[in-house]
Amino acid sequence: MMIWLLVILLCAVSFLFSGIEAGLLAINPARLRHHVKQRTRGAHRLELLLEHPERLLVTVLLVTNVADIVALLIATRVLVGLFGRSGYVIAGAAAVPIYVFILGVLPKSLFRRFPFRALAALGGLLETTSLLLYPLLQIGGTLGRLFLPKRSSDRARLFAAREELKQVAVQSEREGSLTSTERAMIHNVVDFRNVRARDVMVPLAQCITVNPQTRVAEILQLSSSSGVDRFPVISDTGQAIGLVNVYDVLFDRHEARSLARYMRRIVTASEHEPAYRIIRRLRAARLGIAAVVNSRRQLTGITTDQELIKRLVQSA
Repeated sequence: MMIWLLVILLCAVSFLFSGIEAGLLAINPARLRHHVKQRTRGAHRLELLLEHPERLLVTVLLVTNVADIVALLIATRVLVGLFGRSGYVIAGAAAVPIYVFILGVLPKSLFRRFPFRALAALGGLLETTSLLLYPLLQIGGTLGRLFLPKRSSDRARLFAAREELKQVAVQSEREGSLTSTERAMIHNVVDFRNVRARDVMVPLAQCITVNPQTRVAEILQLSSSSGVDRFPVISDTGQAIGLVNVYDVLFDRHEARSLARYMRRIVTASEHEPAYRIIRRLRAARLGIAAVVNSRRQLTGITTDQELIKRLVQSA
């Protein structure tokens, strides 16, 4: 009877630490920091433990595997003593559903559903286990540094930081600190790095363009009828070769017949170039319009600084 109680105890340890493993991977860092600020019970201890998540995860995996192996060995020995060689078959048949479902799927599902509550409640157990296994982990870490190449620990966690910022915005909206529009604007700013030129450009079919042979008077008339003051200049081969601003024509005291007198250089961007990079280039060039070209350098559309900023701050 005592042996079976020991097996049950080991299975309980495996159950808890298997769930802790899932909780460590599912816990929300932004929400944890929020609980620390609110002085939620167990939050500060959990934050200190998670300062070294790799060490904590190794501790959990080590305890889980040791408990599983020892419990299986003890149960197999007892069953073999009772049923002879058939005990191996019985142990194997019983171990599969127990380890897969009861000690694997069930605790992970529970702890993923409530990661903070579960980990905060078991913070003392985690802390004690980490202290007991600290010498073993130090030896393993030293051996790992000797045989494995050192990785930089100063790499920026930009992607994780962006996701955490979005989660903070969602949490603030739930608490009433932010409106839905403000939350949407924060999400758009965070996701703006994924926006490409093709996502914000006006297709060529909807653009008003001119060619080098267009007369100055025609440009003034075109601007008056369309309300547009900047026109991309397109060559006969479909390439963007410059930009004409109507105000340059209006403020010029000398009458000019050639369009080349007013043609400025134009910023060109590929269809796959990030939108934030186009904004930087437009600011550096002090221009408000960019030509979007394909791989053959042919114009496929245009984008303006107003459209880029609109996409940046628009509400979802």
